[in-house]
Amino acid sequence: MIQVLHRPLLAFGLLLAASCVSAAPLTFNFTFDDPNSDAQAVGSITFEDTLLANPGANEFFLPDPAVLAISMTVSGATSGNGVFGLEDFTEVVFDTDGATLDFGSQLVGQATPDSTWGTPDGNSGDFNFFSSGGKGVNRYASGGNAPTGGAAPEGVFFFTLGANGGADEEMVLAGMSVPAGPVAPPATLPIG
Repeated sequence: MIQVLHRPLLAFGLLLAASCVSAAPLTFNFTFDDPNSDAQAVGSITFEDTLLANPGANEFFLPDPAVLAISMTVSGATSGNGVFGLEDFTEVVFDTDGATLDFGSQLVGQATPDSTWGTPDGNSGDFNFFSSGGKGVNRYASGGNAPTGGAAPEGVFFFTLGANGGADEEMVLAGMSVPAGPVAPPATLPIG
């Protein structure tokens, strides 16, 4: 008799545990363009939605459970063209400047308390990638690392990504949005 009474409680407990542990991946497509050349960085980033603060100043030192996948292709640059993934970056910044961004719409151009999100003025948040170690709050004080060859792109200013570790063309965020329709999960997810 006691065993029969515990079955509904066990089922409820399992259902509650499953709902609390479910992952909520959120993928954004992005494009960084250099207005003075053909250099472009196009790709996607997948966040664990439950770990992405909105509003918030998110600073993720990789690996981090909040960043599930990165895929970026740099083309048209004098150096640093190639395909880059999660393993090529050490830090990702996603700062909303205190605004609650509408993830269902184009993020670039949305209002923030100080300006419009995506404006590379240092006053309207930030979205960027870093490949040369965690830089922290003074991330733009020293500029790029100026390596040679096909180094991963590097954030050189707010919403501005420099090809070849920051040494070549500066590309400004031109668009960032969640793709329309159902999104397939990343091909591989990190384990652990």
